Amino acid sequence: MTAATPDVTIVGGGPAGSTLAALLAGRGVDVTLFERDTFPRDKLCGEFLSYDALPIVERLGVDLAGAPDIHRCRVVGRRRTFAFDFPHRARGVSRALLDLRLVESAVRAGARVVTGTPVMSLDDVHSPVVVGAWGRWCRFDKELARPFVQDRAHRSFGFKRHYRGAPNDGVISLFSFDRGYLGVNDVEGGITNMCGLVNASRLAGNKGRWEAFVETIRREEPRVDDAFTGYAPAQETFLSSTPVVFRAREPVDGGVFMIGDASGVIDPLAGNGMAMAIQSAMLAAPLILELLAHPTRRAEVERRYSAIHAAYFRPRIAWSRRVAAVLSRPALLNASLAGLRGQAAGAFLLDRTRGNHETFARLASDWFGG
Repeated sequence: MTAATPDVTIVGGGPAGSTLAALLAGRGVDVTLFERDTFPRDKLCGEFLSYDALPIVERLGVDLAGAPDIHRCRVVGRRRTFAFDFPHRARGVSRALLDLRLVESAVRAGARVVTGTPVMSLDDVHSPVVVGAWGRWCRFDKELARPFVQDRAHRSFGFKRHYRGAPNDGVISLFSFDRGYLGVNDVEGGITNMCGLVNASRLAGNKGRWEAFVETIRREEPRVDDAFTGYAPAQETFLSSTPVVFRAREPVDGGVFMIGDASGVIDPLAGNGMAMAIQSAMLAAPLILELLAHPTRRAEVERRYSAIHAAYFRPRIAWSRRVAAVLSRPALLNASLAGLRGQAAGAFLLDRTRGNHETFARLASDWFGG
């Protein structure tokens, strides 16, 4: 194809889009990736990169030097705390660093990356394969009339801010408050990321006053207050999200292959959003190669991608919703923690809210040739 009409156009340069661009360009595919922002740029995110994505990231040659290892999770209730270990190291890494390093890997592989230039309409994209990697909420979702856009009963909003204070020593902590929860973990540069999620029903009249909202939940929940004690803001304001609807979505919609949050959003408490984005690119890449080689197989390839995507990700999303129902009710969480002992419950939760490290290590090894 010509430069004006690449084999594959990817809309969105986050972890999913940049990973897919790197994978395909490394196989000689003519890829153009469009990202409306310029790098580096901040994004609302828990900034926890789960261990099940690291085999792919490492095979891409992505340098995460300075991003701290995270080995342990703490779930903090009003009077009880449950902690468990991860079977492999995870990493705390800001989106500013991770997204920059991933898009650099795409450029190294030969992808054409166009930043600061938004795609105005999918009708303007004429590649044989179009990939939606635009995140959890975008005007293209309205353009495609995707059902979740009309869902007003299950909307939540995220908020985050970077802080400076004592390091968390390789631990990610989850704190509960009414109709929401807060995650705390370190990222590079001596920074601690505090990222929360709250149901829209708590924000009536809030009008974006996140400082006031955080002060409210600190007064309500002493353990949340403890999470902020001793820290000073490293950013002027909170970053907040467009509405988030946690549900599985169609992996192919209107002929567009969806990856990352565009294909389904998992609750941040699972710590698997960035991993799922990277993994969805890994699952889509071989099928896109097949489609480019055999265009008449489009319907079959779309069905197979939809089936594979559902098998890998729908159970994680469903389990994360169950856990969120507990974590966003402080009294229920505290009662639930009373019966947890040892590492078995943590292992059970990890098994159901993330991918298998060995599976994705094998997929990455097969793709990159051993």
